[in-house]
Amino acid sequence: MPLKRSQTPERIRIHQREADLLVAAHERFVARRPGGKRLVLRFAILEGVDLCGRDLADADLTGSALTSCRFDHARLARACLFGADLQASSFIGASLVRADLRGARLKGANLSHADLTQADLRAGRIAISDGDTKFAVIRHKVSAGQLDGANVSGAVLDKSRLDDVSATAADFSECSMRGARLVGANLKNASLRGAVIDNVDVRGANLESADFSDAVVTRVDLTRARMMGAVLDRCLCDPQAEAGERAALLVVKLAAHREWVISGGKSGEPAVLDGEDLRPIADMAGAFLTAVSAKNACLAGMDLRRISLQGALLDGADLRGAILREADLRGASLSGANLKQADLRRTLLSALPFKIDREKPTDLTEASLRYADLRGAELGDTNLSEADLHGARRSAVQAMMDDADDDGAFMLDM
Repeated sequence: MPLKRSQTPERIRIHQREADLLVAAHERFVARRPGGKRLVLRFAILEGVDLCGRDLADADLTGSALTSCRFDHARLARACLFGADLQASSFIGASLVRADLRGARLKGANLSHADLTQADLRAGRIAISDGDTKFAVIRHKVSAGQLDGANVSGAVLDKSRLDDVSATAADFSECSMRGARLVGANLKNASLRGAVIDNVDVRGANLESADFSDAVVTRVDLTRARMMGAVLDRCLCDPQAEAGERAALLVVKLAAHREWVISGGKSGEPAVLDGEDLRPIADMAGAFLTAVSAKNACLAGMDLRRISLQGALLDGADLRGAILREADLRGASLSGANLKQADLRRTLLSALPFKIDREKPTDLTEASLRYADLRGAELGDTNLSEADLHGARRSAVQAMMDDADDDGAFMLDM
């Protein structure tokens, strides 16, 4: 007697009108309004559906076919997209904070400007069910996350899990990868130009012919990855030994400057840190550096939250990926400074009053603020002439953001 062939269970197909109704109910669920119902559509077909700007936080779309869908500026925080087929879909500016994307297929997808903080893109074990019962599991299939040829430019991938992901020829240019894991990942021929790659685990990763030009690559042991043919032109790496040796002297200068500020100029002396690499200084958060001169200094990736830099001279300074959250930069001169991927949330960038009816505006002329986070920042009359704000994030609703991993709405400067 011939064995009966197992057939694939029939999938539910959801069209645009049905999807709109289901998502509307989910949005009521998220907002805790009457008539709400969480969106749970496992192994469904929603190909080509447009859900731009919709709130799909905590939705469950496990194993669903979502090819060529549009999720631009949508909120997908903590959404379950385990094993989903998202090929050629668009997630421009979407929030995928802590989303479950294990085993998801994102080949050719557009994730530019998206927030993938703490997202999980590792391999996923997919259960294949019996065609008759549709429940009895007969085998498991391990599927690696797929980002081959995907556009992830300008995205935030901080603390994301990309272990064993396949991302050959993907575009990660100018993205932020602080604290991410790339163990065993395949990024051969990928572009990481201008990216901020800090404290990333690349053990066993394939980075052959990857382009790291103009990137910040710090606290990363590249000797544990395959690097044949990788391009590292103008790449900013860990501080040189000479910078470490100068750290003690610079700390003394900073202490004298603090005394000068607090005493109103009666004691201490103003610090001149022009051209210095300040990264070896362990702790500058909350420091009093009013009117300090640090032209062309390197502060890339430093934790400078709540620092006082009123009236400071920071022209041409390298502040890529620096954390300047809640810092006071009123009246500072940052002409030509590099603030790519900098965290400027709730930062004071407005004019500094110094005499009755007189004030000094913050100068950001010709500064690069590409992909910087300006949500909640106080700009006022800031001089932004010829500043590059491509991909910079600003609050759609100017409200105080309490959570460092906030996944609320934002606007992009394109």
